[in-house]
Amino acid sequence: MIKALYYKEWLKIRWAFFSITGVFILDLIKIALNISYNIRFMEANNYWYQITILGSLFYLDLNYLPIAAGIVLAAFQFAPEISADRLKLTLHLPLHENTILLSMISAGLLALSLIFITTYILFILIMLNFFPAQIIYSALLTSLPWFLAGFTGYMAASMIFLEPIWLKRAILILLSASYVDLLLYKSVYNQYEPSILIFALITLFFITAIFYPALRFRKGVRK
Repeated sequence: MIKALYYKEWLKIRWAFFSITGVFILDLIKIALNISYNIRFMEANNYWYQITILGSLFYLDLNYLPIAAGIVLAAFQFAPEISADRLKLTLHLPLHENTILLSMISAGLLALSLIFITTYILFILIMLNFFPAQIIYSALLTSLPWFLAGFTGYMAASMIFLEPIWLKRAILILLSASYVDLLLYKSVYNQYEPSILIFALITLFFITAIFYPALRFRKGVRK
């Protein structure tokens, strides 16, 4: 039954998964081309000064992609369930409703994790051709909150789709947007290094929070 649920979720998100992966790959190609261009035409010393002293984020194109990926994946996974009113039927399968919901959420998180891990590996390979380890470490640490925003966006969007009351949806949107905006803030390298673990724990909290609107949806709560 669990395998069938995972397969069902994969059928819903597979095209979104491949499309999002393609967008990330194209963006990484653009970053690599920009680095190569700047090194050749700005001169390596000037470009190095811009990155190390002025704190220029040469990978800024990645900033909003993870949050967009999370929201799009959640939309492909839950919008059809809600619009066609299929989720109630799914939650009445001969499994505990929390097990069903956790299987659905974990399928989406697994797909998102594969996209982000692939992106990180390719990003590292690109940077290895141009920068020393210190710059690579700094870039990965600086961009990590953006990817946490992607996971948060996925879980927040899932909660918003599942929440049956529009007023509470609006509250969830405001709270989630405020937290995501904090994660996406960009100014200097390693700005969130001391607090990255706290942000990771807050992001994990969204996984448990999603069960409340799902339970309300199943029971048909309207207030």
